[in-house]
Formats: sequence, C-alpha cells, structure tokens
Amino acid sequence: MAMKKLTAKVSPSSPLTDLPDIRTPTLQEDVERQHGCRVCYARCALRAVRRAVWGLLLGCCVALAWAGATHYAKQSLGKFPAPFFMTWFCGSWNIFLFPLYYLVHALGALEWPWPGPRAHFRQCSGFLVAENITVTGLLKSAAPFSVLLSFSGYLYLQALRRISAGDASAVLCCSQAFVFLLSWIGLNDRFMGVRIVAVILSITGIVMMAYADGFHSDSITGVALGVGSASTAAFYKVLLRKRMGEVQPGEASVLLSCVGLCTCVLHSWVCVLLYLTHLEYWPPTQSIPWDTLSMVAILLLAFSVLVNLGSVIASPVLISLGMLLSIPANTAVDFYVAAARPISQVRMSAVGVIGMGYLLLLLPEDWDNSIFHQIEGLCMAG
Repeated sequence: MAMKKLTAKVSPSSPLTDLPDIRTPTLQEDVERQHGCRVCYARCALRAVRRAVWGLLLGCCVALAWAGATHYAKQSLGKFPAPFFMTWFCGSWNIFLFPLYYLVHALGALEWPWPGPRAHFRQCSGFLVAENITVTGLLKSAAPFSVLLSFSGYLYLQALRRISAGDASAVLCCSQAFVFLLSWIGLNDRFMGVRIVAVILSITGIVMMAYADGFHSDSITGVALGVGSASTAAFYKVLLRKRMGEVQPGEASVLLSCVGLCTCVLHSWVCVLLYLTHLEYWPPTQSIPWDTLSMVAILLLAFSVLVNLGSVIASPVLISLGMLLSIPANTAVDFYVAAARPISQVRMSAVGVIGMGYLLLLLPEDWDNSIFHQIEGLCMAG
C-alpha cells in the first residue's frame, strides 16, 4: 500500500515583507504640516505678547495704586497720627477680596451652572482647614498671616512719618532680597550667585539711604523702620509659600479675605488698648479724615487685587515691576504734590543700586541656560 506524502506549500517570508506599508508624504501634506506649525507658533507668540502687554499695563497700575495709597497715607498721618488704627482700618477691607474674585469669575464663567459662593469658598479654602470649615478654624489658620501683614503695615506707616514716600518705597523693594535669603535658609532653595549679588546691592542701597542726611537725623530711624517692614513682609511671603506652595488666585483671595476678617475681629482690641494707654490719640469721629483713609483702603485693595489675581492674564514677573516703578511715581508725587525738596545725588544713587538688585532678583533660575541656548541658536543660524 502506497502511502501518499502530504506536503504544504509555504510562501517564502522575509522581514522586509512583514513591515507595514510606509507611505511617503506628498508635497501638499508637507506644506499643510508646515503651515500648521507656523500657525501654532504664531498663536503661542501672540499669547506671550498679550501676556507681556497685560503684565506691563498691570505693573503700571500697581505702581500708581501703591503711590496713591502711600501719598494718601502720609497725608492722613499729618491729620490723624494713629498708624495702628489706620493699619486696622485698611487691613479690614481685605474681606472684600474673595467676593470680588468670585464675582469676576462668575461673570467670565464658560460653563453653567457655576458653583455657589459657599461651595467655591470651600473648594479654595482646603489649604487652611482640611475638614469642618468653621469661623474659628479659619481665624486660627489666618492669624499668623494677619499678624505679619498688620505689623508690616504698621512699621511702614511709622517709616512714612520720618522719611519721604519715595525713600520708603525704595526700602520696601528690598523685601525681595530678604525673601531670597529666607527661602534659601528655610526652604532650601537653589543657591544662585546672581541673587547673592542682588542681596549685596540691596543692603548697600539701604546703607546709602540711611546715611544720606548724616548720622544724626530721622532718616536712619525711618530707614530702619522701613527695613523692619520689608523683612516682616518677607516673612509673610515665605510662610505663605511654605504653607501653600504655588499660590493660586482663588486660594490667595480666600486667604486675604480670612486675613481681613482676622484683622477686623482680633486686632480691634489692640486699637482700644493703644487708645486707653494714650499711645495713640483719636480725635472726635467727625474730625477723623475718613475721606483720605477710605482712599488709602480702596487703593490698597486694588493693589492686592492686581498683585494676587493679575497672574491669570499677565506675567507675574512683569506685575512685580510695579513695586520698582512705584519709586519714581512716589518721588514725582513728593516733588509735584507734596512740594518736597529735590532728591539728592546720594539718594538717587541709592535708588539706582536698589533697583539693580531688584531687577537681578526677578531673573528666573535658569536664566543663564536660556541665554546660552539663545546664543547657540543664533550662532547655528548664522
């Protein structure tokens, strides 16, 4: 019996025949892809330009708000020498920050229904109180920030009684240098040599400002009070960063509203204590300059809104330039409105040194690498 051999035909295979069909893009597809890339780059550039323009505009508004608040505060101190009462009155207006934030976001909301104010407040206040949000818990969490802000404002007003508004603003700009030192020590931030140079420049400017009028003058005391205000503000910023990390506008508005509530409720007894001990004198209610005090409070509230909520539409670095621009703004107000004497060459040099230090502190951490890559790209393009 013959046995038949079964054979199977196996088609020859090759690794090249198993690869998927790779189609070479046509010229039209290449053109369309390049056009899409150009459109994307153009949109990114337009967005960056828009944020830069908004940043410059908001920076100018910050400078004008701070200069106006400082001018009206100095004017109020001449009629009503009660700096802590002024600090308490103006600080209490921070309560309105979260309602303003919620109103702006509700008007610009793209999706409806928008969550109610209570639900949105709970959503943004998780960093303060984890569970069971109560007034007591909010006041307890916001108390350290309230104390630091009130003390900084009180020292700034005391400095305004002894030095000009331009000098006080220049010394306050040194707060950025203290923030870097405290962050480097307490938060283990990256060491940067350029910022150490900026700190040295800031301290040099402070010394020049203090001894501009000689060793026996009120300028030394005023500059010392301004340095105390700047260092207290730096403590506030570092504590805020340690507690919250990167601050979002909603969280910042909730925090400042709680700070305003804490200032209004808990710091009122300090005003009464200072009045009873005759450390501060209050005239009759009708003699208090409520108009200038209200202008100070409104301008400071606008300043807080621009600084803390302006990062939504603008670059925070450009907004920070507003504090530096407030120095010439305050100097101009002193000269043209308050009829102050012209600024001396020593003060002008001190302001220039402080300004250089402030600008160096605004440089990002990777500024050197960015400049190197830009130069390398230009060399390759050439």
